[in-house]
Amino acid sequence: MDEFFRVDALEYAKFRMGKSYCFRLISDPKQIICCFTLSSDSIRIYDLPNSRKNRMWGITNREKMLSRYPGVLIGRFAVDAKYANQGVGSQALHFIRRWIMEDDAKMANRLAIVDAVNKPEVLHFYEKNGFTPLFSSELQEDLYTKRPLNDADRQDREQHPRHLSTRLMFCDLLTC
Repeated sequence: MDEFFRVDALEYAKFRMGKSYCFRLISDPKQIICCFTLSSDSIRIYDLPNSRKNRMWGITNREKMLSRYPGVLIGRFAVDAKYANQGVGSQALHFIRRWIMEDDAKMANRLAIVDAVNKPEVLHFYEKNGFTPLFSSELQEDLYTKRPLNDADRQDREQHPRHLSTRLMFCDLLTC
């Protein structure tokens, strides 16, 4: 993460791929305790398997059945190791969710989306903070988020599932 925020964050901003932010200590503004990048995203409902499609429409109360629900991707989220396990990450996520839902926000967003590192402690952190995996299993996520497969490729993938490096998770900003 240090490399991203030191080098790549400026390029992301320059090419309008994401805007990075950080929280600093008031007593020592050079000390960054948490960083994150925000960018536009959406979840494409019609690309989901039927059970997930129905679940997403159920979450949104079917008020408007869109093919995509707008969201903000919270990417490159990191807390300095000195402040880990002290609630900083949870406080930062709470701030981000409230910030993007403010009445004077320039864009409307229904979902907060993360592509979480696929490690139990990371997934648990996001679940504890109101996020839900979009797919019920790695296999389902792999089948529906990667390139289209022919029948032979699909059968091979089902028989030999891959371990995904990240898992797509979301929270409904109206309820989390």
